[in-house]
Amino acid sequence: MSVDTHPGSWKERLGRIPGAAVLLRAIEKSNEDHAKDMAASIAYFSFFSLFPLLVGVVAGASLFLERDEIQARLDRMLSDEFPGSADFLRTNIEALIDLRGAAGIASVVGLLWAASKMFGALSRGINLALGIPKGHPFYLSRLRYFAMTVVVSLLLLCAVAASMALDVLLQFNPAQLGLNETALGALAGHVASFVFIFLTISLMYMLVPYKRRPWRELLPGALVAAVLFEFGKALFVLYLNSISSLQAVYGSLTSVIVLLLWLYFSARVLLFGAELTAARAEAQDQESS
Repeated sequence: MSVDTHPGSWKERLGRIPGAAVLLRAIEKSNEDHAKDMAASIAYFSFFSLFPLLVGVVAGASLFLERDEIQARLDRMLSDEFPGSADFLRTNIEALIDLRGAAGIASVVGLLWAASKMFGALSRGINLALGIPKGHPFYLSRLRYFAMTVVVSLLLLCAVAASMALDVLLQFNPAQLGLNETALGALAGHVASFVFIFLTISLMYMLVPYKRRPWRELLPGALVAAVLFEFGKALFVLYLNSISSLQAVYGSLTSVIVLLLWLYFSARVLLFGAELTAARAEAQDQESS
């Protein structure tokens, strides 16, 4: 479907700007694919799968590393990636870990299997955005979702290891180089967060679709999604700091509502990156035909 309506329309004029036509087509595709409903589904399943995923990561890592250290690093990541919900997530994860007791291999596998529901919702949304029909039977799809869960869990562990390495690198005295320690730490944190989000989104765009696409087609959409995620996170933090009506309306449920809002926004960004990838492919096909 073309983004133009009639000669001289605002869409036609805007479409003459490089890249604007692709952006408009991505927005149109989002509406056609009911992205807002798919994002709500992803947020719903993510809410119920997030705790098993994080507990599974902590439990699995504690088989090889100190659990307290892993948990402390995840706490820092939660504060960065889940604005307004870090304390809520941290409290529930600690409670779940204490209730579970010692973690065995079977319990870790069970937790990750439960968390795979989230990747099932992600898979449906991303494949719909890319226009790829379902290509696997039910039992193979569940195995794919579980494999995605394991891959993302390993990526989280790599992020924890990278956080440790970053702390080691920052142990030198930045003042000797004329650098501000606080500013350098903040910059390193933002860069690490952006790289982690970009790699995670790129990995999802690569592994989730039933039909693989070349990296060069996926990276622009992943880059846009990562930028929108970081920009939206800054605005979301600003919103939470300036608005107190949520607490007045939802009371003790405020943390849950904030987490659901953030999961919904994150899902919309993730799906928009996929829609942008599909819109770019459409434009390239039209240019080559």
